[in-house]
Amino acid sequence: MEGCLTLLKQSLSYLSPSERKVAQYLLENPDQAVLHSITALAQKCGGSTAAVVRLCKRLKFDGYSDLKLALAKEVYGKSTPSEGPYIFDLSKTDGTGSIASMMVDTVCESITSLKSVLAAKQLDLAIQALSHSEKILLAGIGASALAAMDLYQKLGRLGIYSSFPSEPDLQIVNACALDAKSTCLVFSYSGETKTMRQVAQQAKKAGSTVIAITRVGGNSLSKLADIVLAVPDSEALYRQGATLSRLNQLVVVDILYSSLIVNRSNADRFITTTWKAVSEANNSGKKS
Repeated sequence: MEGCLTLLKQSLSYLSPSERKVAQYLLENPDQAVLHSITALAQKCGGSTAAVVRLCKRLKFDGYSDLKLALAKEVYGKSTPSEGPYIFDLSKTDGTGSIASMMVDTVCESITSLKSVLAAKQLDLAIQALSHSEKILLAGIGASALAAMDLYQKLGRLGIYSSFPSEPDLQIVNACALDAKSTCLVFSYSGETKTMRQVAQQAKKAGSTVIAITRVGGNSLSKLADIVLAVPDSEALYRQGATLSRLNQLVVVDILYSSLIVNRSNADRFITTTWKAVSEANNSGKKS
């Protein structure tokens, strides 16, 4: 995991008070922290070793040594933590050119910060689950549905059958039909949308593996999920409309798709077959 400082900064507002003490100390004293044992760190920040362990678990590190290694790479690499969430203050713009410049700069910074919060080990687990599933259910509403739909059509290109019911109630119904050989991917930036939590809950009851694509820092959906593919805390939950959150989810979809291509020996054959089938259908339609 790259960008340990960015990950800590992104997670601050979602941590418990004891976890926040540890995270704040790491952010303010990264040079000293990489030299501390877990006991010394707990003493320095006025917390407990249990709080350090909980923080590591929440941030998807295997343990304190794993977190310290990531922090050391950043300290000695002299990386600078990114800010977030990113707020578009349209009142401070002075025309279309200004808006375009602000949007491009902010989008680039947000997508770059995705590297810091998206854990490679969680990605590996997600690819394994998708590769071995007999049933795959995709769920999402609003802007998150756009990312779910994108993955739905990409899985089809690889010969992987999945379902994406457009109605939220049908997503819940389909979750009830899953089993231990199934995977349910739930897209929700906030992680607090009631229907998406219900999809995850029903999928868990059915024994399915649940993958959440949601914002970093912990929320109701991530607590239900077996695997969390975190995106940056890029936007306020109340906003003009989903922008950065949607884009980050779409990048995660592209990462999953690319990883599946690499991991599936028959990927090229299915991509070629589906492309020819659609091309032939379109061409025959023009002739008629």
